Amino acid sequence: MQMQTLKNMTTFEELHTMDKNKTTSATLAALGAQVIFGFSFMFTKIAQGFATPMTVIANRYLVALFGLTVVMLITKTKINPGRKFGKLILMSFFQPVLYFIFESYGIRLTNSAFSSVMIAMIPVVCMICGIFMLGEIPSIVQYLFTALSVGGVALMTLSGSREGVVTPLGVLLLAGAVVSSAAYNILSRKLSAEFSVFERTYAMTLIGVITFVGIALVEQHFHPAEILRPLMEPSFFASVFYLGMVSSVIAFLMLNYANTYLPVAKTTVFSNITTVVSVIAGVVFLREPFSKTALLAVVMILVGVWGVQMSRVRKSGE
Repeated sequence: MQMQTLKNMTTFEELHTMDKNKTTSATLAALGAQVIFGFSFMFTKIAQGFATPMTVIANRYLVALFGLTVVMLITKTKINPGRKFGKLILMSFFQPVLYFIFESYGIRLTNSAFSSVMIAMIPVVCMICGIFMLGEIPSIVQYLFTALSVGGVALMTLSGSREGVVTPLGVLLLAGAVVSSAAYNILSRKLSAEFSVFERTYAMTLIGVITFVGIALVEQHFHPAEILRPLMEPSFFASVFYLGMVSSVIAFLMLNYANTYLPVAKTTVFSNITTVVSVIAGVVFLREPFSKTALLAVVMILVGVWGVQMSRVRKSGE
């Protein structure tokens, strides 16, 4: 009897260690994904100097699909979505399709400061949605730290803001981007029990290619060569390679992995790290200014993210 109890305790400790290791790796994956996304703004800015936004996104997903297919063939990874493929289409409809469309045109119809603050609301919306759709209830402390992180993003963007028009349509489109991102994170978390990380990422990439290549074809008056022509420019090719292989493949594999093991409150708060990385990248590589206010904002964001990660999210009924 004593030996059986000891054996059960050992098994429990092993399971606890495995769960802790998965949580740690998922946390690092979420952080890594957002760091990658932070650099993507700089590469997007470079790529858009050679092509329209939709042409850039189309090339991005073509590169991503090619990369994922090569990985699938080399590793002999199998995809078996079966009759439930509709769920993956729905998830992919929110991210990347709706999110990129809403964000791209929303930014064009507002100023950069307002759009950054709106996008920073994603963790808050995800946290609220997680309560009702996943039964994941954050603590009061996590709400406070999330507010601190969002406040840091607001301070950083508003301190460097310039005059610009904010149209009602632009506000509506950015709100759509926020909701789309929240819906993706919720669905990715829910579908993690039915589909692998690779299946979810491949579906997102495939739907992205179909959608954005189609839009780019219309934009280029059905001349496919015009979509691929910018790839002849070394700077464009390098930027799209990063956006496709690193940002759309590696980062989303990491993010879908994080959504498998972490509550959405902990996964999405890392999105504010993107702002920190994008600002640092601008300072280091594009020689953009960095003020004391921006430094304070960075500290607020980092402390906010740390606080959310240190607090426990409980399931409803606990």
